[in-house]
Amino acid sequence: MTPPKTRIAQELDSLRQRIADLEQLQVELSQAELALGNESHTARAADQIKAETDARLGYFPSFMEPALRVPDVLESLWQHGLHAYYENPIPDLFKEKLFVLLSRYCPVPYSIVTHSCALYRLGMPGSEVLLLIAEPTPTGDSEIDRQIEALAAISPLPGSWPKPNSAFEQELLRSSVICSLRPPQTQRCWVELQRLLGPEDSERLLALINYIQASNLWIESHPETCYESDRLVQENLGPLLRSEPRLSEVFRTYYVDLKQDRERIETERALRASEERYRELFENANDVVYTHDLEGNLTSINRAAERLFGYSRTEALGMKFADLVAPESAEVARRAIERQIADESPAHYELGILAKDGHSVTLGISTRLIFRDGKPVAVQGIARDITERKRTEEALQLANQKLEAWVNELEQRTREMTLLNEMGDMLRACLSTDEVYSVIVRAAQQIFPVQVGALYVITSSRNLVESVVLWGDTSLAERVFAPDECWALRCGRIHWVEDSSTGLLCKHLHHPPPPAYLCVPMMAQSEAVGMLHLAQSKNRVMTESKQHLAVTMAEHIAMALSNLKLHETLRSQSIRDPLTGLFNRRFMEESLELELRRAARNQRPLGVIMIDLDHFKHFNDTFGHEAGDSLLRELGSLLQNNIRGEDIACRYGGEEFTLIMPEGSFDVTRQRAEFLREAIKHINVQHRGQPLGRITASMGVAVFPDHGRTGKAVLESADAALYRSKNEGRDRVTIAK
Repeated sequence: MTPPKTRIAQELDSLRQRIADLEQLQVELSQAELALGNESHTARAADQIKAETDARLGYFPSFMEPALRVPDVLESLWQHGLHAYYENPIPDLFKEKLFVLLSRYCPVPYSIVTHSCALYRLGMPGSEVLLLIAEPTPTGDSEIDRQIEALAAISPLPGSWPKPNSAFEQELLRSSVICSLRPPQTQRCWVELQRLLGPEDSERLLALINYIQASNLWIESHPETCYESDRLVQENLGPLLRSEPRLSEVFRTYYVDLKQDRERIETERALRASEERYRELFENANDVVYTHDLEGNLTSINRAAERLFGYSRTEALGMKFADLVAPESAEVARRAIERQIADESPAHYELGILAKDGHSVTLGISTRLIFRDGKPVAVQGIARDITERKRTEEALQLANQKLEAWVNELEQRTREMTLLNEMGDMLRACLSTDEVYSVIVRAAQQIFPVQVGALYVITSSRNLVESVVLWGDTSLAERVFAPDECWALRCGRIHWVEDSSTGLLCKHLHHPPPPAYLCVPMMAQSEAVGMLHLAQSKNRVMTESKQHLAVTMAEHIAMALSNLKLHETLRSQSIRDPLTGLFNRRFMEESLELELRRAARNQRPLGVIMIDLDHFKHFNDTFGHEAGDSLLRELGSLLQNNIRGEDIACRYGGEEFTLIMPEGSFDVTRQRAEFLREAIKHINVQHRGQPLGRITASMGVAVFPDHGRTGKAVLESADAALYRSKNEGRDRVTIAK
């Protein structure tokens, strides 16, 4: 007969094996769920995980070393610890105390030793560590009930964790141990914990308890784990034992002294808890859990599958997995299963499923092979309904597309407004209409890449509209038309034709008309000065914002043209003689200095002719000042019509006139003076229908640099030559000395 102790030991070994099998399945299912919840996760090598752990903790825990051979398990251990332990905001002192209390049920001394050292490192004396290890745990129903009643008597402190060594912390530690052992009163105990801690802290505590249990289960399944190699123990165990020598005996004999029947009871309790967790995980999981053999015949499904697919368990177990797959996903499912069987590795993919009532469901599936005697015999899968998520992703993608379109439109609008502002700045700096038109065409081509664009200006006579700027296909733009041929000019507001086959068309359009076009009147001081015309091609649409931009551009252009016209008028009044239209004396003197500097720089001559009408005072006294003014106007017209474009003619004062000839040599200047003297004789001036007789003029000629090196010197030389002409009998040209 087998001795009782041996039989009990065998029974304990069998129970431990069952626990290991169930817990291994739980770990694998958790890994599958993690894969479904994080589809972007990719497997990492063990050395990468180890390097990350070293970088985070400053060392690599010894209990994780057995997992280096299985990177997926190592990743699961590390991520679980990172979330539930290392990044858990629960105070470190509380976490280590709870770890020590729960490690008393682990037959391998690694955890209780390492975390006792951690408590010592956090400042807890060895004597208090010893008292913590000896803390009794409520095990009987009456003891547990008293513990729950004590917990219920505590007032909640929302937003704060119990202070170290407080009564609240003691009750919280005892209650956490009860929840970890899962007696029948666990639910009542957990409700009180949630009341006291609130939803966030209670979830953090639950995560911590689960992690401690999982860690101890892992360590128990690897008894070779040695705490002597752990850096935390190496640095703190010696000082801890010196501060409390009795701990040495506790660490050495604590587990040996446990009675085997108590161990068996605890093991059976753990087995029942594991089986219960497995049933809860399988039957009550929100995700579908199923298995099928290698031929695709379903062999098990959970309640979630019944709810999602609409088939009862009996109906489903008589079907093949392929019977559930939507036709469009059949090939994806077949290839995934074949690849998994060939590679013998977990698979993750998305699949369309048809429910019993015909509606479609999209599942995110994670599967693994089930082995017997080293050979694959079935496929186990976890599937999550991601239909709503896919719809959300599609809606998000559509929203992103719209947002991208809005951003592009905003960027385009910003670029256009920048160009428009730059155009406005450049227009304000323009000094001539040619510069204005050059700036406009540069900006308009970029802002309005239309089929044809044109800027029209109303002539001073206001009976014609002329094109001054064209871009695009200029052959389709009318060059000149009457103002009443454009509806925008007739109505004084924009005229937009979205469809030329039905809209009211302007008469200035070419035939056939463009598919769509816009005419924007340019108004300045309540008066139309021109029109902006934009014609669209078939494949382009002019948005409302573009139309507003066209109106803004037309306002800029109208204001620039109006300001330029006013500027030219004021400038002309400031530099022109109002009677003759020639430049005045001030402008002549400024121009003479400029031309002299240019002539000196280029080493070229410059000629000056001084002209004075003979006997002009007698002419005025005889015929009157009105006749004299007519004579001066005729002489001004004569000079303007008989000089080069670069020459400068001005009224010097009274009946005296000056002509500046850049690069005019001595001979050229003298010949021009003789020509003008003869031309003046042929002026036919009439006043009130009566001829005023023959007119003559005396002239003096001077040339830079021969007769002076400054403007004043050259003018004085020409004036002196003029007076010699008068003194020598008038009607002649005299050269300066």
